[in-house]
Amino acid sequence: MKRTAHKRKKLDYPEVTNGTRWAAEARRLASKLTPEEEAEHCARARVKIYGGQL
Repeated sequence: MKRTAHKRKKLDYPEVTNGTRWAAEARRLASKLTPEEEAEHCARARVKIYGGQL
């Protein structure tokens, strides 16, 4: 028996918000990091997310 796909509801989101601007800026800044700086930021993020110490 073949299933029919439901028609997707068209979502009405704004194209630009503060969050999209902040995310774009974060991506732009992150792309300039050296591998060592990126590893340090990752370690700090894991501490924030999961708790604990570096």
